[in-house]
Amino acid sequence: MTEEYGILAYPAKHSLSPLVYSSTFKSLGIDARYSFFEIKDTDFDSFMKNLKESGIRGLSVSLPYKEAVIKYLDEIDEDAEKIGAVNTIVKKGKKLFGYNTDFFGSNEAIKEVFGDLKKVNAVVLGAGGAAKGIVYGLLKEGAKVSAILNRTKEKSYALAEKFSKMFDVKIGTDMGKIKFENNMILIHATSTWTLGENKISSEISEFLSDDLLRNFYAVMEASYNPLITPLVLKTRELGLKTIAGDRMFLYQAKKQFELWTGKKFPFEFAEKILHKALSGVRSQSSLTAKS
Repeated sequence: MTEEYGILAYPAKHSLSPLVYSSTFKSLGIDARYSFFEIKDTDFDSFMKNLKESGIRGLSVSLPYKEAVIKYLDEIDEDAEKIGAVNTIVKKGKKLFGYNTDFFGSNEAIKEVFGDLKKVNAVVLGAGGAAKGIVYGLLKEGAKVSAILNRTKEKSYALAEKFSKMFDVKIGTDMGKIKFENNMILIHATSTWTLGENKISSEISEFLSDDLLRNFYAVMEASYNPLITPLVLKTRELGLKTIAGDRMFLYQAKKQFELWTGKKFPFEFAEKILHKALSGVRSQSSLTAKS
């Protein structure tokens, strides 16, 4: 019997998860399909209440539902509970289990540049579900988070306060008070590109000026579609170490796939499928380095 998985989001059609996962299932001989569940907020409650009785075995959860799904779950793992966001649902029998693989994905992506996360000092731009996972993952591994910046100050303050208390650290929310060091990384985790912007908008431009970016050793983009975002293009032009969004996506997908199937994720195969869909040019993706 064909197992069913999918992405729960709105909008969802920009996602390449169906292509990547469907191809991966096929490559391993798994009888499964992965679909779009593009659910409007007016239909979200009904969808979640019917999920237990449906044939769906697992879901990727994206904007805007990473926090909203939590109340419908029977169990949530410790990391996801502390983060306050779920991006992975696994159905076992009639029970729904929630996990967060975003923090694993971001940590593994950053390790490609820094190796030891204890060397990292991060500034995170964004305060939504993805940013929560990224900040938590860094702090859990002993990295420093100097600041969380966001267009809505209240959100960045709430997130900084939450994780400052959780890890007994001090996280700022003021760009002007950041003390720059040699090992710093800027992580962009807003929904700007996901929502269709193809340029650095006035709302986030204050955080992404050339003068500010030059203070960082590396920059990471959390969004993978498009792969070469305006930020990735700019940081490469400035000669900074640049981690494109494919890295975080693939690493979180690895963890997600293994939670669903218990099988090893064919990382290199999935990487080729993703890059072919995005542009077919491997040299444009992942990582550029400044020696």
